[in-house]
Amino acid sequence: MLSLRLKSGEYFTVGEDVVVQVFRQKGDSIEVAVTAPREVTILRGELLEVTEKRPEGLREKDYKRRSEVAHNAKRMENIERKRTERAAACRQVADILDKMESNAPQLQGEIAAIRQQMTVFQ
Repeated sequence: MLSLRLKSGEYFTVGEDVVVQVFRQKGDSIEVAVTAPREVTILRGELLEVTEKRPEGLREKDYKRRSEVAHNAKRMENIERKRTERAAACRQVADILDKMESNAPQLQGEIAAIRQQMTVFQ
């Protein structure tokens, strides 16, 4: 299977009679123009798959390149690391609040308010 990455305006040919041109990219979708002889049938994949099996060799819709998978994995590691660091910081603050509460009972109302606000960060 040939895999191409094209920019708007670029095109490729199939044989001598078929030309496919990318003419608009919008978000994660593209629009293409296909020039082919009238006797060549052109169907969208979902229409073809209503009556026939999906052609072999095609990637699945949710296919991601290795670089994209690696990027997403690294991003998830960073998110998990930050979550772990935030949880550790919240535990440290909770320990400090416990000590303050036992040493200054008159601050119980303020300490309870701080504990309530901390639940947003956990």
